[in-house]
Amino acid sequence: MTTARTTHLRRSARTTPARVHARRKAAQEAAAAAAKAGRRPHHVGCQRGPQRVAMSVRLLLEDDVRLDAALEQSGLYLQDGVTEALRLWFKKLKIPVSPVPTVAAQD
Repeated sequence: MTTARTTHLRRSARTTPARVHARRKAAQEAAAAAAKAGRRPHHVGCQRGPQRVAMSVRLLLEDDVRLDAALEQSGLYLQDGVTEALRLWFKKLKIPVSPVPTVAAQD
């Protein structure tokens, strides 16, 4: 099996953080309470997060292994870990926060 394939398998088998387990447990408890009361559980949709831009990068294999270890140690998902790392890097370089341009609605 290739190294890239084993890295992909390791990343896909990563355990979920504790906050995800807590959210699932709360949803199961709410569903159980609703079932006990004889009504259907109320479904709350996902909250819309901030607007994001899709990016794609290629990492060296040793950097990918270090990234996996850092994410497992911190309990963060890839998106959260990259966002936090970028913010720390910008702070170190003293890059100011620029206002995000707004897109005007077209009629």
